[in-house]
Amino acid sequence: MRLAVKSLLLLSVSCAAATSAAQETLQSDTLKGTLRNLTVSGRKVRSFLSGAEGSSIISMEMMQEMPRILGNADPMHYAQLLPGVQTNSEYDAGLHIQGCDNSHNQIGIAGVPLYNVAHLLGFFSVFNPTHFSSMQLSKSAHTADSPNRLGGTVDMRHHDSLPARTGGDLSVGPMSSQGTVRMPVGSNSALTLSARAAYLNLLYSQWMKIDDEQMRYYFSDYNLTFTTHADSRNTVTADFYYGGDDVGYDDDTYNMKTSLKWSNMMGAVHWLHKGEGFSVGQCIYYTGYRNRFSLGQTNLSVCLESDIGDIGYRGRLDFGNTTAGADFAWHSIQPQNPTTGGLLQHNGGDVPRQHATETSLYASHRLPLSRHVLLTAGLRADLYTCGGSGTFASADPSVTVAIKTSPHSTLTLSGGVRHQYLFKTGFSDVGLPTEFWMPAGNSHRPQYCFDTSLLFETTLGGKAWRITAEAYYKRLMHQIEYEGNVFDFIYSDYDIDNVLLHGNGHNYGLNLMAERRKGHLTGWISYSLGRAWRKFPGTRHEGRYPASHERIHELNAVATLRINHRWSFGATFVAASGTPYTGAERFYMISTNIITEFGPYNGRRVSPYMRLDLSACYDFRCRKGRRSGINLSVYNVTKHNNPLFHRLKIYEDRFAYKEFSFILDIMPSVNYYYSF
Repeated sequence: MRLAVKSLLLLSVSCAAATSAAQETLQSDTLKGTLRNLTVSGRKVRSFLSGAEGSSIISMEMMQEMPRILGNADPMHYAQLLPGVQTNSEYDAGLHIQGCDNSHNQIGIAGVPLYNVAHLLGFFSVFNPTHFSSMQLSKSAHTADSPNRLGGTVDMRHHDSLPARTGGDLSVGPMSSQGTVRMPVGSNSALTLSARAAYLNLLYSQWMKIDDEQMRYYFSDYNLTFTTHADSRNTVTADFYYGGDDVGYDDDTYNMKTSLKWSNMMGAVHWLHKGEGFSVGQCIYYTGYRNRFSLGQTNLSVCLESDIGDIGYRGRLDFGNTTAGADFAWHSIQPQNPTTGGLLQHNGGDVPRQHATETSLYASHRLPLSRHVLLTAGLRADLYTCGGSGTFASADPSVTVAIKTSPHSTLTLSGGVRHQYLFKTGFSDVGLPTEFWMPAGNSHRPQYCFDTSLLFETTLGGKAWRITAEAYYKRLMHQIEYEGNVFDFIYSDYDIDNVLLHGNGHNYGLNLMAERRKGHLTGWISYSLGRAWRKFPGTRHEGRYPASHERIHELNAVATLRINHRWSFGATFVAASGTPYTGAERFYMISTNIITEFGPYNGRRVSPYMRLDLSACYDFRCRKGRRSGINLSVYNVTKHNNPLFHRLKIYEDRFAYKEFSFILDIMPSVNYYYSF
């Protein structure tokens, strides 16, 4: 960049000399001179991340240079490596942002929410990244247009421009394959199609078997997006998504067969109109989620089903520094409806379907207080109804003050209040279909939080380095927690109110990150210190205790090294504190039945988590817009034993209580990719 500055100075001197010469020759009406060609060059910023004020945008184009684990670079996986976003262990596909539960976040496509959109094991990409242009991650609801969620927002964005010719991406590996085709339709429209499927069982079936336990897994998902520019001011986009998962788990010791199936479907139509100094965006959509969990043994069976479906509308007006809009959603919810069979048959009656509506109006205004201070204030008003279970109204303010402390540094203070009217619960918290959604009502009040954060961001070395530091605090009200288990459906009549705890909580922490944005070696390293406390007074869990997903310390690193136009290498590293669990202290055998006495709730922690992943890419050719190559990757290179939880294993003449780890301690993968 010094060369660029010197060149600009020379240009200024040349222009000044030319001006002086013109003044001297003005009387003769003759001016002769030549300005030589000038080239200003500098090293390009190749940042993986962009965004401001607590929001991060990950470009899908940069995925080609990110480490490819299991054959493809997953933007959701790298979002988990950002500060304040907890890294998930295997079997947990959710996001825990700034200490919040996974259900406190909204994950969607172009603003349309999706429920429980996750694939098993945590390392399979939630979305097909080649279908989208970028992913936006917001850690908190600090703007009036943020959805009714206490946590963060993850939104996949479509391409704004239309392709000039047909192109796409193809990736083939031993575990999964995916493909995307983008094609122009006429002169003003484009169609994008994507498909993906996993066939983990074909090559890894023996690796997924331990003792008498065998797991099977399959998933597929599909995207279709049609975009048309009706004219220079109007754009219409039709969007469709479907994803389905099928898991089987057999345990010959207990003669038990378990089946887990879940699916998502979303359809939406977006219309964007750009006028003189304003823009209007509108969307109508349907989104739905359905799951089924079944467990069978010789003399008993359990089946759990639930679903949720929304019909919604979103409208937004941007005019100068003012933004206003309206959101509406009609929810049709079937909470978990268990049925049992066999020798021990109990049934608490059918759980009725519930209906609820959410109506929100919001407005915000950006007001420059000075050249270096920008104030953004907003208000979101909600009206929520749930059949005969109650009507609730709220007004949630939000404010952000951004101070330009130097040409390269910004200090941002944000705060606000946000309500959430849907919540998720279940006897498992690792993204399995034993979880289900419920609407708020008189028995389960709407959740809300008070949220504040302080963010400092600066760039160094001509923007070669980006440094961020953030402190946050969240006060959570009307939280719930499920304390039951699968045996509640077998040995007693079902009543959800008997196993739900109600209380409060608070999250606080500090996040640090340093990002290298230029050169052959790029990436970032981040550290997070966070606590997530919960308190449920009047229950057997007296006092406060850490949330089940809490990791006090977490260190993440991402690096990509490009050697030349053919070779590139990538690595990701994770080191984190263990998550809490409720440990067993004593076992008793009474009439061939094992009686367990547990210690303090979430009073113990599993061993610390650590994982190093490596990948290498070799390009065969890259010319005329075509690129192909081979990706080699290894998941958990060091084969570090990462316990997930403790469990009681019963054998014929003995039983054992020990840590349970992921079935595969190391997972190599070879993948072929082709872009055209």
